[in-house]
Amino acid sequence: MARVDDGVGMDASVRNVLESFRQPEYTGENRCLPCTVINTILAVILAVAGWLLASWYVGLFVLALSVLLIGARGYLVPGTPELTKRYLPERVHRLFGPHHDEPESEHDEAFDLETFLRESETAVECPDEDDLCLEPSFQNRWQEERSSVDTLEDRLERLAVRLEVDPADLALEDSMGGYAATYEGERIGLWPSEAAFLADLTVVPVLEERCPKWTELSSDEQGALITALRVFLEECPSCQGQLAGTSKTVESCCSTRTRESLECEACGDQLLSQVS
Repeated sequence: MARVDDGVGMDASVRNVLESFRQPEYTGENRCLPCTVINTILAVILAVAGWLLASWYVGLFVLALSVLLIGARGYLVPGTPELTKRYLPERVHRLFGPHHDEPESEHDEAFDLETFLRESETAVECPDEDDLCLEPSFQNRWQEERSSVDTLEDRLERLAVRLEVDPADLALEDSMGGYAATYEGERIGLWPSEAAFLADLTVVPVLEERCPKWTELSSDEQGALITALRVFLEECPSCQGQLAGTSKTVESCCSTRTRESLECEACGDQLLSQVS
């Protein structure tokens, strides 16, 4: 029994040592791929040097230790996160894919959202400030549409009409990634929250009614427009409470970004989140 206890204690000690090295700010979902790749290359170089200058098992030991440190700390050489953030070109970061959240909808850069909103008279100059506001009749129609989908059955029927499917085959549910729509058990859409889903579901009929050029837009452009219109909401589609915009600095070993979000104060539903 004593040996078993000692083994357990030893395992715990090893875990404690490993945990003392771990840096969650640079590992897991915060891991920076450029940092990892650069340090892995350095680890291989050091391992080859150990093999050539000493023996193959020295090289193997150096490689194993390096991989362990990179896995636990996110880097091998001290200072790599700051150096990567400061000196690695943005185009190199992009080779590894987005380390941070990107805007929800990507669209053709030639598509000018503000111009479309103005020309379609969806948005007009605000009467009391230097900004754009939804055209009042558009705002009222959108509110009417939101009021018409109070129940889950209403939402499923409205979505089924848009997709031209049987509402019995659709489902709406909260998930870890947000608010999901599924068809025959397969996910077909994901929104940041229920509020974002309701906003998007109910604004499309209004756009179809009032914007003749709506059907001329590509699917990406339509998505960008629908997402942008959430900014003009005056109340939360889910709980009818007030909305609040927040701005937060997001630090990683790759970069420093600003996350801007729009949320419902009462229920916490997120309507928008964009990192710039």
